[in-house]
Order: sequence, then C-alpha cells, then structure tokens
Amino acid sequence: MKTFLSTKAVGFYIVVLAALAGIVSGGMFLMWGKSAGASPFLIVAALGLGVVCDVILMLKEIIWLNLIVSVSYTYAVVKLITDNVGSFVDKYQGINLFGDAGQVDTIISISIVIGIAVFLSFAAGFMKRVKE
Repeated sequence: MKTFLSTKAVGFYIVVLAALAGIVSGGMFLMWGKSAGASPFLIVAALGLGVVCDVILMLKEIIWLNLIVSVSYTYAVVKLITDNVGSFVDKYQGINLFGDAGQVDTIISISIVIGIAVFLSFAAGFMKRVKE
C-alpha cells in the first residue's frame, strides 16, 4: 500500500476528494429527496457515473474519463437547480405556489457540495495522477 501511494501525484488525491464529494452529495440528495418526495433518477445516475469514473481514474490513467466525470457532475448540479426553480421563485416571492420555499437552503447546500466535485474534477483533468 505504501508503494502504491508513493507513486501517486497531487492529481490522484484531487480525484479522491472529487469522488468523496460526489458520494457525500449523492447521500445528501438521497436523504433530502426521500423526505421531500423528489428523487429524480437522472441526478442519482449522473452522480453515480461521476463517482464510478473517479474510481476508475484512481486506478488507471484514462484521459477522456476526466471529461465524463466533469460533465456528469455538472449535469447533476444543473438538473438539481433547474428541477427546483419553483422553490427559488417561492422563496423570492415569499409564498408557496410553485415549489417549497423551505427547501431552498437544502438545495443550495447540496448544490455547493456537487459544485465542489465539479471544481475538483476540472482541476484533476489538468494534473497528473502518477509521478514520473
């Protein structure tokens, strides 16, 4: 194990952090979605695809997987926000008409964690994961 980690560069650890952010955001979304009655399959699938590709990137240097990871996490955060735009409208207007204004803080916190995964996956795409 020590020899495995000694050959890894900074990009490897960024991929690990991106995968952890993807797992945490997926857990947050599933817990919130169950209580709020909203659990779109596409968001869960996009987060899952990102995490699986991150795990593959930890083991192998496949350049084009960086693109898939970044796109899947970005899709998940954009879909989450656009699916719940009615809640943001209700929060702004001060009434509950299109969504649930009380859910906006949770939606924002989940979006921030997914955004961290997006940022880390973008950064990891520009870095080597194995020392030369």
